[in-house]
Amino acid sequence: MSMSIPAVSSALKNYSSSQNSFISKFVTIPLAQEYGRSYRALVKAGDRVQEGDRIAVCNTGGHSTYIHASVPGEVTEICSCILQNGRQEFAIRIKFGGSFKYLGKIAEEASADSLSPLSVTESLFDKGVVNTFTSSHPESLGLQIRMIKSCRCIVVRMFDEDPYCMTDSLVTKFYFERIVSAAKVIARTLNAGMILLAIDQKMQDKPLAKSFESDTVRLLEMNISRYPCGTPGEMIAALAKSGPKKSQDITLCAQDLFIDASSMLEVYNAVLLDTPAISRNVHFSGNCLWSSCILNVKVGTPIKDIVAQLGGFAKPPALVIVNGELCGSSAQNLEQPVTKDIKSVRFVSSRKFTDEQIYSCVSCGHCRHICPARISPDLIYSAVLGETALDETLEKSVMICSSCGLCSTVCQARLPLSHTITVLRENIQSNSAQWSIQD
Repeated sequence: MSMSIPAVSSALKNYSSSQNSFISKFVTIPLAQEYGRSYRALVKAGDRVQEGDRIAVCNTGGHSTYIHASVPGEVTEICSCILQNGRQEFAIRIKFGGSFKYLGKIAEEASADSLSPLSVTESLFDKGVVNTFTSSHPESLGLQIRMIKSCRCIVVRMFDEDPYCMTDSLVTKFYFERIVSAAKVIARTLNAGMILLAIDQKMQDKPLAKSFESDTVRLLEMNISRYPCGTPGEMIAALAKSGPKKSQDITLCAQDLFIDASSMLEVYNAVLLDTPAISRNVHFSGNCLWSSCILNVKVGTPIKDIVAQLGGFAKPPALVIVNGELCGSSAQNLEQPVTKDIKSVRFVSSRKFTDEQIYSCVSCGHCRHICPARISPDLIYSAVLGETALDETLEKSVMICSSCGLCSTVCQARLPLSHTITVLRENIQSNSAQWSIQD
């Protein structure tokens, strides 16, 4: 089962480039940029930092990954902030002041042939590159690569996870060649024999995309007007009945590397331009803004400062949606900083969201009918509330949920079905990990 979504391809023609955002007087950089991992501060209040300096570290499995200062200046405090997932984290607050090391400078591109697999992986760790293929679970790309035992194919999704977003589509439009160059570097690092570029079948620059095809680079055309379509399972299914599969023996499995266009652009910057992950391409839109745009924003920039750069609000927003209406979350306030996993921010008025009241389940069955995994979100929700028992069958079904959010979309009672299943799955995984450590 899938859902029809308005195509974004027609809207892409309104954008010609990504511009740098203004520099904020203060940036607040959270000590948590990846799912389930917290960092230790390497600086303290009063320290001076330069753009790109290491300011926090996380050690996992003998590997160190870093967070960097996005602007030069003085560390004013170690404070707390609320992230888009609702969690409170420590953060490093920097008052801007000084000259830039990377911004405005022309970086010399390294020769891809001179890079060894070890140097590429170490660069991903050192520069703090995060894979945001699943925006709700951003992961260190360096750790992902180290944990992959065998990879036959790399899949680069050139459109957005959430159909109401267009950041990855815009990044693809502006930086297609860079994305392909970075994908080839990662393919050599993993000794993968094939690169699949998953594209919108209606993309305007399809002739450009086809010009990059070779024996090791293939296009996988997807119908992104049907949701979900950007999950590994959907791509594996699409490949099984596509042209590339028939023309060449291409195999794909869930253990292969799946990465989005935005993350692959970060790979290009880190590995080929030797630039740390200190900024993000973020799409700002919604009926509360005078106009939409895509900006390259320094990590730690408060959302409110971006709004001021865009001329303020045309009307007061009732909701600030981060990373899409289906896969995203609601921002707690406009002080929330841009992090490495934020791709889009949408400001919407109360005209679009009129009723947020949660009612009792009416047993309509819509959530079961639309679920691609064929699970029962209503029964799982009822079990979490303690109204029914969470038996073994229901618990197993929780683990196959793809977090597409369709169940919440069609729920007449406005129950937080998808969010409840996600939280339950995380609790089950956490408990399993604790038992494994004890054993």
